[in-house]
Amino acid sequence: MPNSNFDYDVAIVGCGPVGQLLAMLLGQNGHRVAILERHPEFYPLPRAVTFDDETARTLASIGFDPDSDSKMEFHDADYFLKSGKKEILQQLNWRGEQPTGWHRWYWFNLPELQVRFQAMLDTMPTVSLHRAFDVEGAAQFDDHVKIDGTSSAGGTPEKKSVTAKFMIGADGANSIVRELIGSEMEDLGFFYDWLIIDIINTGNVVYDPPIWQFCDPARPQTLVPGGPGRRRWEIMLLPGETAEDIGNEDSCWKFMEPWGSNPSNCELERFAVWRFQAKWADTWSKGRMAIAGDAAHLTPPFAGQGMCAGFRDAVNLAWRLNLILKGGASPDLLNDYGPERIEQTKYWINVAVEIGKVICVLDPEEAAARDAAMLAAMEDPSLAPPPPPPPALGPGNWVESPGASMLSQQGRVSVDDKHGRFDEFVNRGWHLIGLDCDPEAGLSAEAKADFATIGGSAVRITTQPESGVMHDAKGTYANWFAELGADVVLVRPDQYVAFSSKAGNVAENIGAVLDSLRLTVDA
Repeated sequence: MPNSNFDYDVAIVGCGPVGQLLAMLLGQNGHRVAILERHPEFYPLPRAVTFDDETARTLASIGFDPDSDSKMEFHDADYFLKSGKKEILQQLNWRGEQPTGWHRWYWFNLPELQVRFQAMLDTMPTVSLHRAFDVEGAAQFDDHVKIDGTSSAGGTPEKKSVTAKFMIGADGANSIVRELIGSEMEDLGFFYDWLIIDIINTGNVVYDPPIWQFCDPARPQTLVPGGPGRRRWEIMLLPGETAEDIGNEDSCWKFMEPWGSNPSNCELERFAVWRFQAKWADTWSKGRMAIAGDAAHLTPPFAGQGMCAGFRDAVNLAWRLNLILKGGASPDLLNDYGPERIEQTKYWINVAVEIGKVICVLDPEEAAARDAAMLAAMEDPSLAPPPPPPPALGPGNWVESPGASMLSQQGRVSVDDKHGRFDEFVNRGWHLIGLDCDPEAGLSAEAKADFATIGGSAVRITTQPESGVMHDAKGTYANWFAELGADVVLVRPDQYVAFSSKAGNVAENIGAVLDSLRLTVDA
């Protein structure tokens, strides 16, 4: 029998937001988790300030409500790209709730969120944080990983070892875990240095529009919220400039002054020069080790997907590790993590690069040609390039069918006199949703038992109110299922669609999903 007497179930290297989220998702299921962080304190420099509707849904699942949280905000406003003459080159509608049930973009302060994450982790008895722990190496065995490092938590450096069933590297761009699994970064060769400035708005300055890109060939800039009471500027360095040239307070004030911000009405909170890059790792897992977040991918910020992509990694890893650790699946289930996530991550990195190619134009003639083309497309939308298809998972634990591998929709539902989003009525898990039908009809007793083993539940949603049954209050599910041509949809714990199906084909499809999960016979 395998030895289960290891220090932890999962050791997470890195206490950034991705590592914290993964620790919370595992800790909520009672797994023993160690976070090994080399820094003695939280990283203070500017990073993410925005997250999307999918991340909002994830945050809601762990106890946050981004719509009403005082530390988060959304703007029912359009997003603009403007020329150096401040002509509108592109205007995107970011208003209202998205099919996920949440708003398109939210704005927040990451250091604050990390403190709140840690406060939640501190309440979880099975999760422990080890700061000033520098991981130096690791060895894999059949049933565990032995991690070696140096701890300086007591003031004097001390060699220490930790054992865990799995090791996850959420340890940033210079990840040692990525190095340990032998993964190489694929580089698109798209990189620019930008000065990032965060301010606290002490004078209640109104920024209109709140969200826009200044595509000025003289100096491209990004101007966006930084969370309630805060503002973010991103200023592109010009050829020949260095971080030493403009990475100082005087330069920050100089760049903000044209937009009405100065020491009389705002406080300079933090600034840094960052290199925006476009890279992803070619291998995301090996045996009992895997990587996530910046350890696995680096994306320019123009699509707002850096932290969001890392959170997708954490959620995808969490349901796999949870199923494995509970004895429901073989550790080989981890092998599907990378193939699924790499393809989706490449999609967002390529989107960010294409947006960056529009914004980062410094040649005046090239900028003039860009502006003319975009202005023409504003007048005649048929001249604009078609939008990219929605992002899908790569090959993995889903069955080819309409909507499969895509993020699921979420509607407003009611059960008698209770109303809310679908997620508020169910636990995070596998949901076999039937619209006006029993989704488990036709399943064998064995299939039902296997589905229950992975934490699956059957949910019947009705188009007409029925006592004690979930009702499609706004018609979201009726419209979505009609688009898919389906009676039943299986939604995974990470909110992605595993398959859609007519009622008569559910048994075949759910059998294929269960087979892909490498279920253990003694679960």
